[in-house]
Amino acid sequence: MASKVKVKKAPKKSTSARPRRGRATSSRVSSKNQITIPVEVLREVNLKPGDQVEFMIDKEERIVLAPSAEQEWKKTLRRLAGTMPGLGENFDYKKEREEWDKKATQTRRG
Repeated sequence: MASKVKVKKAPKKSTSARPRRGRATSSRVSSKNQITIPVEVLREVNLKPGDQVEFMIDKEERIVLAPSAEQEWKKTLRRLAGTMPGLGENFDYKKEREEWDKKATQTRRG
């Protein structure tokens, strides 16, 4: 008969929480060219999931990461939206779309 092989048991993992080693201010680039921004940095610049960011390179060839600033005209448009009731009441949007489609079709053919 074959003798039984004893399997070594893995040491038990500690159930106590590990103390934090300090604030993380660096990260590694993954094999998919992704990075994780440390939580402390995100909190400092008030970034949340879904926020857009811009990457720039400064004069000293350092990568600078900054929150994307919404263009000023978009901010103005949001502020003005709905402030002029009655604007465009006498305007036929359906007719304008039909004329636009007609012009676009003629341009493609000719």
